Amino acid sequence: MMPSVAELTYFFEVTNTKNLSHAAKNLCISQPALTRAIQHLEASLGAELFIRHQKGMTLTRAGKKMLLQIKPLLQCWHNTKLEALASNQRIAGQVRIGCHTTIGIFLHNILLELLEKYPELNIEIYNATSNIINHEVSNLMIDIGIVINPIQHPDLIIRKISQTETSLWTGEGKRKIQNIHSKDTVIICNPTFRHTQLIFQKCKIAHLKSKRILNVSSVEVIANLTAKGCGIGILPSSFVESLYPTALHRIPNAPIVVDELYIIYRKEYKEIQAIKKVISAIQKFV
Repeated sequence: MMPSVAELTYFFEVTNTKNLSHAAKNLCISQPALTRAIQHLEASLGAELFIRHQKGMTLTRAGKKMLLQIKPLLQCWHNTKLEALASNQRIAGQVRIGCHTTIGIFLHNILLELLEKYPELNIEIYNATSNIINHEVSNLMIDIGIVINPIQHPDLIIRKISQTETSLWTGEGKRKIQNIHSKDTVIICNPTFRHTQLIFQKCKIAHLKSKRILNVSSVEVIANLTAKGCGIGILPSSFVESLYPTALHRIPNAPIVVDELYIIYRKEYKEIQAIKKVISAIQKFV
């Protein structure tokens, strides 16, 4: 039985990540489903494609030959899809947008107009970090990415559309846990975020110290807790100004980390009408 395009795409992604878990996440499928697809592909070929080990997966000799063969096949399939889309100048079909959740919640302004005006247009939103989005756009898995500080790639068009400033914010109230100069200050943040780490570095330089960290993974929850007076939040200005314009206030003279926001897409997409329309809408509202 001939392998499907999906199975070949899955195989290609696993060769890129060398890790089933990471590949499954990038492909937005479960790891068991990806494992079954790879096993089915190996059964169809009658040869093992990967050597499994603790550090991940390595291609066998058969797998390396397979990779050389499918690269042009996938590119040919991709070009065929592009030609089919380009030949149809209607604003129709599916467009996949990738962005972080802090950006995704602002897309309602874009979607309202597009979905109302173009009933044949379907849009899918994929949320991940900017690095993952950058990778997925480069590898044809996502059509349009909205990212911070993108990685340059020869096949991508990269356009700056905005910028945001991450800083320290507080809500109403004068509690000690909201006072940046108090030893009882509570900083509400996700310490794993790059912006948070940079803010902490700048706070240390500015002799602003806090021993109390309220670790929260969600930016939405950080903003809500900050607005309710639970402490000082580390948040991006674009997020605050859109959802909490009056409830949150930037702390004067607090450290700032500036990030530039870009829209990225592959060069061959620039003549596809559906993608052009979505890009135009994003540039208009972001």
